[in-house]
Amino acid sequence: MSVVSIQEAQDLVTFATLTLERLALAASKLDAPSDDSLEERGWLAVASRRVSAGQADAVAALQEAAELPEFAGARKLQGEALSNAWADAVEGVFDAIVANVSGNGPLIEALFPHQRFASLRRPGAAAQNFWLEFERRSESAYVRRLCGDQSYEFLPPLLEAAKETERKLREAISPKPLPAPKAEKLRERVSAAAERLELALRQTRSLVEAAFAATPGVASELGLDAKPKRRVQRSEPTKLSASE
Repeated sequence: MSVVSIQEAQDLVTFATLTLERLALAASKLDAPSDDSLEERGWLAVASRRVSAGQADAVAALQEAAELPEFAGARKLQGEALSNAWADAVEGVFDAIVANVSGNGPLIEALFPHQRFASLRRPGAAAQNFWLEFERRSESAYVRRLCGDQSYEFLPPLLEAAKETERKLREAISPKPLPAPKAEKLRERVSAAAERLELALRQTRSLVEAAFAATPGVASELGLDAKPKRRVQRSEPTKLSASE
C-alpha cells in the first residue's frame, strides 16, 4: 500500500518549489565578499541540489501516473483545453479555404455544409457527430483529389492537424481502463519519489539550521523552518448493523 497519496505528493512538489525560492534568498544573505561563509553557502547549495533532484523525480512520477483515477479532474480540464484546440484546428481548415480559394465554393460545401463550429467547444454527442461527418467528408474522393493538387498544398497539413487534435481529445476524455496491478505500481512509484523528496526537505531544514546557527532568526524569517503539511486522512464512517 502506498504511504504518500497522489494529492500529498503534489503538495510536496509545490512546497519544494517554495523551498527552492527561499533557498535562493537565503544564499543571497550569505553572499559576503569574505570567505567566512564559504562552507555555509556550500550547505545551502547541497540543500538546493537535493530538493531539485527530489522534486524532478516526484514530478516525473506524477506525470507517469496521469492515467490514475486521481487525475480525473486534471483530465477534465485538459479535455476542455483540447476541445478548444480541436475547434481551432477545424476552424483553421475553414478559414484557410476561405482565404486561399473561396468562402462559398464547392470545397466549402464538400467539407462544411453545416458550419456549427460552436458545438466543437462543448464535448458531447453534437461535437462527436460533427467530427464523424467532417472526417467522412474529408476522406471523399473529391477532397482527396484536391489534396494532391499543388494549388491546394495548404489543405493536407491542416486536415492532418485537425485529425491529430481530435485523436488527442478522444484519448483524454475516454482513457483506457487501467489494470489494478499497474495502478498500484504507479501509486507506489509516486509514493517512493514523494518520500525521497520529503527526506530532502527534512535534510534541507537541518542544513539551513546549520548555515544560520549564528543568526537563527533568518531561517524563520524566510520560512525555511516550515514543514510541509500532511493532509488529514478521513476514516470511513462506522456502519451500523441491522440490529442497532
